Amino acid sequence: MKKKSKKWKYLVDNKLKGAYGETDFEKKTVRVNKKRHKGKLSKGFSKKEGSLINTMVHEDLHVKHPKMAEKKVRKVAKKKVEKMGAKAKAKLRAKFKKK
Repeated sequence: MKKKSKKWKYLVDNKLKGAYGETDFEKKTVRVNKKRHKGKLSKGFSKKEGSLINTMVHEDLHVKHPKMAEKKVRKVAKKKVEKMGAKAKAKLRAKFKKK
């Protein structure tokens, strides 16, 4: 019988040090520090989009494409956020649970 692979957990962790977000492949967790994003804007993003959604998309790209280069992840995340509608952003925000 084939063993089921562990599902990824998406968490808000405001104690995360030194990063806006983190993808841990061993623990299968994606964490973002919401507090660290307060008042911050990502280069090229409006206040409406903010850097939090960008970080969430960025970390999700690491999960889906683990071998993608960091520079490419940043570029793809920016483009993806620019195309996202309100429903898609809300769905992504809902994925992240408070730790």
